[in-house]
Amino acid sequence: MYKFVKPAAALLAAFIMCGCNRIAEEAPVQTEITQAAEKPYPITVGSLIFNEQPQTAGSLSPAITEMICELGYSENLIGRSSYCDFPENISEKADLGSAANPDVDAVIAAAPQLLISQSPIAKKDIVKIEEGGTRVMIISAPKSIEQLYNQYKDIAAVFGGKLTCSEAADKAIRPLSDALRKAENSIESFVYIMSPDLAVATNEDFAGNFFSKFGENAVSAADSDEATVLDAEQLAELSPQWLIMPESVESALPDEVKALDAYQDGKVITLDDEALERIERPTSRLSETVYDILGQINSINNA
Repeated sequence: MYKFVKPAAALLAAFIMCGCNRIAEEAPVQTEITQAAEKPYPITVGSLIFNEQPQTAGSLSPAITEMICELGYSENLIGRSSYCDFPENISEKADLGSAANPDVDAVIAAAPQLLISQSPIAKKDIVKIEEGGTRVMIISAPKSIEQLYNQYKDIAAVFGGKLTCSEAADKAIRPLSDALRKAENSIESFVYIMSPDLAVATNEDFAGNFFSKFGENAVSAADSDEATVLDAEQLAELSPQWLIMPESVESALPDEVKALDAYQDGKVITLDDEALERIERPTSRLSETVYDILGQINSINNA
């Protein structure tokens, strides 16, 4: 005996079956993707690979010492150079000598995991220090404001990892960045005279690059990678509208230079020893020199 199914019921059953098959065929395959979260380490800085933060460090350069402290890692710093004088309490750290004359025994006794210098260290001293278990890192002195920023970033990466180094560097160097923005186009062309024999800075030299944030450096870098020496006639041909120099240089200038229009117009910016030191070992504190120069410019323009 055959059993009949009502047509409507049969159609409904077929639709349900086909619908289920279609859903099964068209539904995307759920694939679980696991992506490892990015970690702060390892990170490569220069020729060194850091798998973790150095818990202890020594610095043989005053500028590096300042940067480490500015970035918030003063507790990691257990040794400093004989010339480090900022921050004020830095003298409490062990004296490790200098890059030119490191106290190798003091370094070995302090046993920092990392020793950083901005100046070369003799190879024989590096060998002894590394044999004592301390890694040595040489960071070249910056030749531009941009390289100074990158130096902050590298140090921040060493002690804080790659995830936060850019933010930390931005925060540390912000006082200088803000000051330089205010300095833009504050003077026209200039020449920075570094010595009585008329050694002048090009933009390939840190000082020349720094002052170029105020205006145009009249000295071309085409013939020299760093400082170059001019005679009074060559300086006159450049016709700079401003002269920048250390206070000690102004008192020893040749008469030919004093005859320049810039000098006669009183457009001379002078730098005291403190300002010179900030330029020679630059950190974010260079902002103080920027504001000092801006003050001189305003006084001269309003005279």
